[in-house]
Amino acid sequence: MNVEPPSAETLPAGEDAYRSIKSDIVLSRIAPGAAVSEAMLEKRYSFGRASIRKALTRLAQDGLIVPRARSGHQVAPLTLADIDEVFMLRRRLEPYSVRLAAGRIDEPRLRALDQLCRASYTAGDIEGELAFLEANRQFHVALGYAAGLPRLGRMVEQLHDEAARILYLGFRLKSRSEEWSHGHEALLEALTAPDPEKAEKIATDLLDHSYEQVRKAALESRSLRGAELVAG
Repeated sequence: MNVEPPSAETLPAGEDAYRSIKSDIVLSRIAPGAAVSEAMLEKRYSFGRASIRKALTRLAQDGLIVPRARSGHQVAPLTLADIDEVFMLRRRLEPYSVRLAAGRIDEPRLRALDQLCRASYTAGDIEGELAFLEANRQFHVALGYAAGLPRLGRMVEQLHDEAARILYLGFRLKSRSEEWSHGHEALLEALTAPDPEKAEKIATDLLDHSYEQVRKAALESRSLRGAELVAG
């Protein structure tokens, strides 16, 4: 059974505020560590206060928002410990999901997403960077659901929501789209062959490479050692 992530049409009413705020947090349009309030979010998104409040509750359950007593809310900060934990969990789950997805993928959709990942961008071009990262996120989330295990798909999706914030901070210093597109092409070939063992190994190697690059950027960049990313 090939499972797809839920579409906008299948989500219950009142989800718009949650999805909009979550997207902006995941893609760092609202920075890690930023203070937010119901009034500020209501003005920014033009949703009603009840919808904003419900969205904040769910985002807190997702670990993306931290309630602060008498001071509103804060977007969850990113720490070095977060990087380590997210990539450790991804390394446990994603290669396994990729192995299960071999021979079961929606190849046209994944190739279309891979083409978006191939599009180069210039460091500092925020919209280009975000489009690249969103295409990459959708690519890997689609693979998580293609494994055919709904709970596994949801776990992969949640990890990529957190990983997108990390990757945005880590890769915004220079374009890495060329390296990533090569990895996706090899992964797609293994998935369509299908060659589960090769696909699993490629996924593991890609994760290890990404982890090394992100952690190096976090340790070397002054901006990433500042308010956006703290040692932990």
